[in-house]
Amino acid sequence: MLSTILTFLRTSLIPSKGVLRLRLAPLHAYMGATFILTLLITMLDFLVIRPDFFIPMWLFLHGFAVFFFYLIWVAIMALYVQLFTKIYSKSKWAYRQAWPYAVSMTFVPTLILVILNHVNPDFLALGLMIGLAYISYPLTKVPQPKQRRAS
Repeated sequence: MLSTILTFLRTSLIPSKGVLRLRLAPLHAYMGATFILTLLITMLDFLVIRPDFFIPMWLFLHGFAVFFFYLIWVAIMALYVQLFTKIYSKSKWAYRQAWPYAVSMTFVPTLILVILNHVNPDFLALGLMIGLAYISYPLTKVPQPKQRRAS
């Protein structure tokens, strides 16, 4: 199970045509990867923010909030993936395929977004544009169905 999660994470780091296979990933792969991302962002925020109240409670609440809002972000990106595939390839991916793809392709942009927010919150628009480009590029590599010619 851990090897599947690590393979999912490793494959999702670079946007390429191979990442399109992640839309068929098992549930434990993308939920485990989401948990790892939540822990990573929580630790990064802990190092930057330096909370001044009960640290275990802060870590738990912050991790829960990151996980919750990350899932909302993925849900929005999965709808974007469906829209993009509908426009680009004339056949929309099912939500059960768009969700794992959106999870895999939002890891790096989400980390970039968090880092840009800590550096300067004015860079959030740049982070969102990077995220949309990161998600959209592999979708342009989706094989197009061949048009049958009328005889």
